[in-house]
Amino acid sequence: MHLLLVSLLILGQCLPAIADDTPFWWYDRTNTLSSRQTMVHLFEWKWTDIANECENFLQNYGYGAVQISPPMEHITINQNNDMPWWVRYQPVSYKLDSRSGTEAELQDMINRCNKVGVRVVVDAVMNHMVGVGERQGADGVGSTANSAFDGTDGVETFPSVPYAAPSFNDQRCHRDIQDSDYQNSAENVRNCRLVGLLDLDQGNQAVRTSLAGYLNKLIDMGVAGFRFDASKHMWPGDLMPILNMTKNLRSDIFGANVRPFAVHEVIDRGGEAVTCGDYLNIGRYTNFNFGAAVSNAAKGYANWQSLSHLGPGYSYGNYEDHDVLNFIDNHDNQRDDNPYVVTYKNGDQYRMAVAFMLAWSYGYPRVMSSFYFNDHNQGPPNNGAGSGFATRSPTFNPDLTCNSDSGWVCEHRWPTIRQMSLFRSVSSGRAAAEVVTQSNRIAFARESAAFFALNGQSGDWTQTFQTTLPPGEYCDQYNGALDNNQCTSLKVSVGFDGKAVITIKGNQVVAVSQASRVDGPHPTDPTPTGYTKTVIFLKRSTNPGEDLFIRGGANKGTNGKTNTCSPGPYQQSSDQCATPIVHNTTVPFFFTEYLTWSQSDNYLDFEGAEEKQGTHDGIEAFGTPLAYSTNDPSAIEYQPYNQYGAGYWIAELLVDCSKLNNGWFELKGYLSPSVGWENNINQGTCDGAVGGKAPYTSINHIARCGFVNVFEWGKNGCTIDML
Repeated sequence: MHLLLVSLLILGQCLPAIADDTPFWWYDRTNTLSSRQTMVHLFEWKWTDIANECENFLQNYGYGAVQISPPMEHITINQNNDMPWWVRYQPVSYKLDSRSGTEAELQDMINRCNKVGVRVVVDAVMNHMVGVGERQGADGVGSTANSAFDGTDGVETFPSVPYAAPSFNDQRCHRDIQDSDYQNSAENVRNCRLVGLLDLDQGNQAVRTSLAGYLNKLIDMGVAGFRFDASKHMWPGDLMPILNMTKNLRSDIFGANVRPFAVHEVIDRGGEAVTCGDYLNIGRYTNFNFGAAVSNAAKGYANWQSLSHLGPGYSYGNYEDHDVLNFIDNHDNQRDDNPYVVTYKNGDQYRMAVAFMLAWSYGYPRVMSSFYFNDHNQGPPNNGAGSGFATRSPTFNPDLTCNSDSGWVCEHRWPTIRQMSLFRSVSSGRAAAEVVTQSNRIAFARESAAFFALNGQSGDWTQTFQTTLPPGEYCDQYNGALDNNQCTSLKVSVGFDGKAVITIKGNQVVAVSQASRVDGPHPTDPTPTGYTKTVIFLKRSTNPGEDLFIRGGANKGTNGKTNTCSPGPYQQSSDQCATPIVHNTTVPFFFTEYLTWSQSDNYLDFEGAEEKQGTHDGIEAFGTPLAYSTNDPSAIEYQPYNQYGAGYWIAELLVDCSKLNNGWFELKGYLSPSVGWENNINQGTCDGAVGGKAPYTSINHIARCGFVNVFEWGKNGCTIDML
């Protein structure tokens, strides 16, 4: 689709225009290592324990980032001989002294995690301060750094920031948000008090300066980005200026000119005045609808088969891959009286749900790591009132799981979940392909890297699957692992054709990947020698949601005789007309359609999708994909070979010219989802620095191998230039 516009108009919903000339993708990048695209939320862990976890566990199991609890000074209170978890979400100041540790311990943790390639994402509380009426020294209320504060209605002073009454939204709304406001009034949702918490005015320049200063201090310490608590209750038009006041990330860690990652907590399950779409221009949003969809299947309320298209446009609120942070449960909804998602308390259902999330190719996943609780308000394991309810460290079993006696669940250490994090690590960036579905069953490959099959029925599922994996023996990572080059559970044998006969037991999963291959990962096949760089441009005006492909090949053989083209499907390897290619186009990270459809697209052919070609969230390609480009060097879609203007879709290919008639080949555009084939062409002599005329006529565009070829949809003209 026209990727410049996809975040501005999706599924017919008009979204706000980009303000302040801020690129819509600026805060979407995860800033993690490319092979580590899983985040874990170590909820309420101490900084010293997180540092140890980065070094001793996370780096070894493919985790690329850790979301930490809010590090600023917060209230303290004794409630039912416990300190509840939610005190972390009631700031007193922006001093970095919290229940998790001191500023020095925080800095040490950030340094140690970065050193082993695990990035730190801070849970930032900017919507509010303490609850109305709370003040230092009253009714046992204190704070972690002993700063003075007074949340008395109308007083509202926090001198350590400093904030005073004018810093808050009382003049706009002097009450709590009512249930009816969520459906009827975005203004009240964003200006009134959330469950009695003093609501900051982020439109106030002094407040913006204080908040940006807090974020910049953390950036200076080396964090990768932020999860913004309660963004739903702040105006996007206020958040953008605050974000734009932040510094670039530290270049010694992240490289030059890298913006902080931003993900906004927006609980939007439909039918409300504030929508997740309001926040797409300032980062990602927390996609609560993903966990609901997968949990419904895990609970037996929905069919696993239906998740074969879980991605943009699936049900409500699932936007583009680069817009979403996906998760099964989080620290809030796992505490609902009757959670609509599965949690650690659901055992195998939860294990299956998280495994699917980590196997499927959609979005950026976050794994929840909890402590055991029986009450909504219950705080983390602690050493009792005598210690000020100091948080207790987790302890570990010989199998690397957390000892339940320590009070920590540590889902991220569960054998299945840690193995599936490795699965995702080696399949990062690889498209889903070979999607197979039956009722309550789904299987798919992550092209050349991994294979996953889930059987939601009670009976066995035995089938010959195309895994796309290199030949070899692989260990199941759902119920076992590769250990000392031996499988602790099921072993899967993959043949030279990539196929394997696999039996998946009822209500079970089989997952294998290059990380579980006996004798180690198979080396990547090098690009064939003798291929020549060739560039194709096809100009076509498109609408959001449309994607442009080309189909073609060598209708004329090297001897000038007409080739016999196969009608397909999946005949490319024996098709006389199919021309071998390798994609060589460099595109931005949010061009997810091109990045997935170009994988294992090994031929330019007239047939359409190839057998192992990558899919975009389960949707097959319609041929060889093109990527939108422009000749504007300041635009993210800029392509150096584009000297022609906006709207020219590009494929930079390596082509086996030896298969062509004097180096010429044919192509025609195909526009999805509704237009289909381009009309017939009657091409003559081409202009351009090279120009020339093909040695034969055709109803298709005719391109020349080794050059830049420029065409326009439905037009007979052509341009051939030098590379």
